[in-house]
Amino acid sequence: MHVKRFVPVLAFALGGLVSAVGAVEKDAPVRHQLEVETGSSKVKVRLTIENRGDTPIWVPREVAAGDELTGRRFEVLDAKGRPVDYTGMMVKRGALTAGDYQEVKPHSMHMNTIDITPTYAFHKGKHSYEIRYDGPYLKDVKQLDAISHSPAAPVRFTFAK
Repeated sequence: MHVKRFVPVLAFALGGLVSAVGAVEKDAPVRHQLEVETGSSKVKVRLTIENRGDTPIWVPREVAAGDELTGRRFEVLDAKGRPVDYTGMMVKRGALTAGDYQEVKPHSMHMNTIDITPTYAFHKGKHSYEIRYDGPYLKDVKQLDAISHSPAAPVRFTFAK
């Protein structure tokens, strides 16, 4: 769903929402933001992609519109900085094609929420984690090898399994 740049982003309806806090470079044409909601025994990640530029960008469709992952797309670390194992579906495939990207129009935002609970090996009990996203995107869908990055600020959250 595309949302006009100046329309406020709606917060998750459930509690446990955590968002990255920090300065974001105001001149950056592309901004990725992560938010994590840990209510209802789930870890839901909302990814917001903001295209502040005057031309479209293209982002991986799996995280922009999908509801499950087919590989390690986020880096999840435990409280000691060790990677949390990815246990979800792994799809062996060739290089991404233009059809694997979703357009984000100029001066707009795009949001998607993915439940990552079944795809990462969260520890039993209550633990702290950090999630990171590298923010890959294309400036031109015809140049698939020219990937740019706009990393999201890491987000710390607590989850009880």
